[in-house]
Amino acid sequence: MFGVQGLWPLVGRDSELTTLRDAVVAQDCHGAILTGQAGIGKTVLAQRIARDVEAHFELLYIRGSALTADMPYGALNFVLSELDDEAVDNPLILLRSLQDLFAGRSGGKRTLILADNIEDLDSASAMAIAHLVRSGAVKVLLVCQTLHAAPDEFSDLWKDELIRRVDIEPLSLADTAQLLTLGLKGPVSRSVVLDTWHASGGNPLFLQAIGREQVESGYITSQDGIWVAGPRKAPDPGRIITERIATRLSRLSQDQRRTAEIVSIVGAMPMELLSDFAGGDEVDALMETGIFEIELTQQPMVRVATGLIGEVIRRQVPVGRSRELVQQLAAASLKLPMPALSRMNYAAWCLDSSMEIDPVLAIEAAQLANRYFDTEGALRFLAAVPPEEVGAPEVTEEARAYGIQGDTNRALQILDEFISAGPQDPNVHDWVFMQVLKCRLLSRDHVRFAEADVLLEEIRERLVREGQSGHEGLAGLLAETDLLDAELSAHNGRYAAMIEPIDDLLKQGDSMDPAVRHQLCGWLAEALSMTGRQDDAVQLSRLVVSRLADSTEDPLLAESAQVRLFSVMLISGQWERCLAMINDHQEGALAGIFDGTSLELAEGCLYAYAGRGTDALTKLLPALSQLRIRDRQEFLSLAEAATAYAYTLTGDAQLSMAHLEKVDLAIRRYDWHTARATRYFAVLASTATRDRREAAEEMLLLADEDRAAGNFGHELFFLCQAVQLGMTDVGERLATSGMDGQGAFAEICALYGKGVASGDTAQILKAAKLAADVGNQRLAADAANLVQRLSADSPGEGEKRAAVAASGILRTVGRGSGELRQRVLDKLTERERSIARLVADGSSNRDIADMLTLSIRTVEGHMYQVYAKLGVSNRSQLKMILE
Repeated sequence: MFGVQGLWPLVGRDSELTTLRDAVVAQDCHGAILTGQAGIGKTVLAQRIARDVEAHFELLYIRGSALTADMPYGALNFVLSELDDEAVDNPLILLRSLQDLFAGRSGGKRTLILADNIEDLDSASAMAIAHLVRSGAVKVLLVCQTLHAAPDEFSDLWKDELIRRVDIEPLSLADTAQLLTLGLKGPVSRSVVLDTWHASGGNPLFLQAIGREQVESGYITSQDGIWVAGPRKAPDPGRIITERIATRLSRLSQDQRRTAEIVSIVGAMPMELLSDFAGGDEVDALMETGIFEIELTQQPMVRVATGLIGEVIRRQVPVGRSRELVQQLAAASLKLPMPALSRMNYAAWCLDSSMEIDPVLAIEAAQLANRYFDTEGALRFLAAVPPEEVGAPEVTEEARAYGIQGDTNRALQILDEFISAGPQDPNVHDWVFMQVLKCRLLSRDHVRFAEADVLLEEIRERLVREGQSGHEGLAGLLAETDLLDAELSAHNGRYAAMIEPIDDLLKQGDSMDPAVRHQLCGWLAEALSMTGRQDDAVQLSRLVVSRLADSTEDPLLAESAQVRLFSVMLISGQWERCLAMINDHQEGALAGIFDGTSLELAEGCLYAYAGRGTDALTKLLPALSQLRIRDRQEFLSLAEAATAYAYTLTGDAQLSMAHLEKVDLAIRRYDWHTARATRYFAVLASTATRDRREAAEEMLLLADEDRAAGNFGHELFFLCQAVQLGMTDVGERLATSGMDGQGAFAEICALYGKGVASGDTAQILKAAKLAADVGNQRLAADAANLVQRLSADSPGEGEKRAAVAASGILRTVGRGSGELRQRVLDKLTERERSIARLVADGSSNRDIADMLTLSIRTVEGHMYQVYAKLGVSNRSQLKMILE
């Protein structure tokens, strides 16, 4: 891997390089000034431009230094040595002599001055360089962190439009992925990319340092040839990068340093609360240096811009000042409550400082840590509660932590033991939340899942009794049971039964807690999409997302709404919009409910749904490698199935079957949607070596199950594939189901089914065009291929025009199975291709030997090689993948 020092790949800077190059070579411009935070790559860019134009310029490199900042002409001492003593002693003569010196350079080349760290240039050198620029004697590339810290002479050059200003911004997420891929010399999982991007803030120097240190520590490890986040905890910042950041921090004033320490401790702080600790000047200065950034939401929040800088600041706070800051934060939070995440970070800091925390704060921090899937943090907070004070809330969060880790049996055991040994009449609030968690855990257990519905009724019955006995404050607990009911129904695929009860609950009006309303609307949207009201689902989901867009109260609630919108858009058939949504989300949001791996998996599955095998594999393989290390969302079997199908799409039957064998839906009781998606991809993957008619029949069976459950929206996926796999007699049913549904996919299914049932090429062509428009390349190709086959049997002008239009679609999206067949044949030698085609035509080994003038043994040898290369074991399988 590349090190912190030395050469490293330059990525994501094409626009800046073009602007800088133009600024240097253009006749009407005298150079540029580059600004940006330390480590952002300003000097590297300036040096790159200097190398690019060295044939036309003579380079003069100078660097500002604190050692020469107070020495007149200190930065130009080596240049002044070429002048007479008389010129050096007289400023006017000196400027004229310098102008003559650079104008008289040999070879006719102009001089390009690359001045780095110009904040520390002495004023005399800055004045002289600015004069040389204005006189046209030299061109410049000036490098500084902020323009306001640069000498006024250089700022004036920019204001007078003599030089251009180029602000060097942090690398984007995509550029970070490219840099890590080049640096690590191999593909990198999205989880690693996101982690390092957030930690580095897109700073290339920090990014390199983090990558090197995490590889050396084993946190980033190679799995299946892909760099993934390993099971170990991320290492502390290393010595080299810590020293670099410490040098940068040493320039802060005492007040600025204290302000940075406070925000680093809690992670983020409301601007209003921060004003109790710091004045506006300190905050402005920290923003200008790139240490702080402000998140403009309903409640403006200040946070450290780079996770790595925040970590270094926290580690350098002395113990004495640490305790002082903790006390100040505790007092300030009484005036204005800190956000939940800030309180959790505050609690962690107290533990890091060997200070006791209040049990109330400990349980709150544990609850939040579990919500963010930080189970180690949750268990650490719980361990801070004295044993004699451990009760139902602490036990609930301990069980939740193990449940998140995938250890359902241990989580249930913890709850069962506490319930059996606990008080006979526990606090109703604590009891309800414990039983709600138990319901969720039971729903994932193959043996005990039926107990969940029974327990839910027990919870409701107790709440009714409590209400009848005059117990107040039950509204929140009743809302929890309503949300649990919706969750269990969705987990079991009972979507049709969810709609009316949720509708009734939402009619309560403003009396319902907004957070509960948003969550119920999310479950309702999911149910609507699955039952055939896809457009209504998308509209409702968009409404929830818009209402939560600027909310800072619960960022996970807003992220959950975005995930739900993605899901219903997928069912609706808005695949291109789903892709855009993933890109927008990963650039703007911290990983919360779904980390980088889940985003990568979602994108890969989306490509697989659309039949884009190669695109799918670029996302699925890194996600799959990461999930084999850490599968907190229980998506591993889904990823294996989707990857198997993607390999089927690309014609690699051997790898397809290898991944298909690893699909295991029996290892745990998955939620209905995940299980159905896994079955969908698994059946399609099996067509690599299985008769398409058999796969079509299984798809039809799955469609029948969806219809019986009332999940008409999801039925379309199985039904459409049954038709695509050759079951044309189901076309009429597909058309009817499509017309009964909503959304782009339903419309495509209606057109496709109607065309297949009647042999109407015009209808099938419309379906192909619409499928191509929304990004489903496989369906578009299948429909277009069918148009061509039907048109070939009819000499009419309409059919000819349809065939031409279908050819245009196929040129755009690829030929589907025809393209796949060619990729399969490309793996074989010319002789092997000839034999494989003859086998597909039904020729025996003896017939092939006679036709090709070969011995039967030679034919058998070639057949063995064909089977091995294509991952098949018999003639039938070979014929299927070549059909």
